[in-house]
Amino acid sequence: MLRGIALLAFAVSAAAPAAAQTKLEVTLFAGSGSLPLYVAADNGLFAKEGLQVSLSATPSSGALIQGLVSGKYQVAYAGVDNFLAYDEGQGTAPVEKTPDIVVIAGGSPIELTLLAVPSVKSYADLKGKTLAVDSVSTGFAFVLRKMLEKNGLGPNDYKFEAVGSTQKRWEAMKEGKALASLINPPFTAQAIAMGYTNLGDGLDVLGSYLGSVHGADRGWAKANETTVVGYVRAIVAATRWIYDPANADAAAKVLMANVKGLSEAAAKGAVAGLVKGRAALEPNVAVDLAGLRTVIELRDQYGEPKKKMGPPEKYMDLSYYKKALGR
Repeated sequence: MLRGIALLAFAVSAAAPAAAQTKLEVTLFAGSGSLPLYVAADNGLFAKEGLQVSLSATPSSGALIQGLVSGKYQVAYAGVDNFLAYDEGQGTAPVEKTPDIVVIAGGSPIELTLLAVPSVKSYADLKGKTLAVDSVSTGFAFVLRKMLEKNGLGPNDYKFEAVGSTQKRWEAMKEGKALASLINPPFTAQAIAMGYTNLGDGLDVLGSYLGSVHGADRGWAKANETTVVGYVRAIVAATRWIYDPANADAAAKVLMANVKGLSEAAAKGAVAGLVKGRAALEPNVAVDLAGLRTVIELRDQYGEPKKKMGPPEKYMDLSYYKKALGR
């Protein structure tokens, strides 16, 4: 009799539909910095939080912001400067409505290496030349401007060409459309191995700089608190998983599966940089306030139209982050 009841219970449970998951569209820049999102998706950490997450690589910051503002995407992982720029009316891509994007979790500083074609040996060689950027007014364009300024080049000494993501900037150099650009891992190692000239890193000039963060529309986040908290919790778990030395090889495989054309050696090097380098992921996905202040200062200096930026708190809502960590 008990055996019959057990079999009946098993049959009922097997026939019961799986719990519905909340669908979430997330956009990001393809690269090693997005590894926590790849891990959260591939290792079932999003699913554990009741989320069915689709990750979409963006071709440019403009496309990323347009998709986020229109509601095509609910969350974006990108350079925080992009969010600040569009919130303050300094973005260049047309958007459907006035953006109100807030940072919901941190990420890391970012290693931005100024690489040039082999024939370029110094900053002086860049005078009068075309440099590839994601966008002329957002992303890391102002980091590049500061680096050029510190090395004797004014705004009239070069031309910025907006081509999009790191991969597209790297392709522009290989195709001869630009002589230099800021490149970040995993493409940096590939370029240096091919003989491209390393002119220095943005962190050497700036000291601290907050790179990519997780952002969402303020109103959407407020109306979907449980979803946002679950998303952040999954990202924190994924980042901690990456930091576990026992997972280094598995993390490299995840990165290779999500970034096309990446060799095993390059993937392992990129993972090592994410946990040990000076641009390593923040272990608990906290926001680096000093780095964010640097972003704000650069936008104060170079942003157009000119306006005084707000304090860091204006661009953040870390209530979801605190709940995800149980604070």
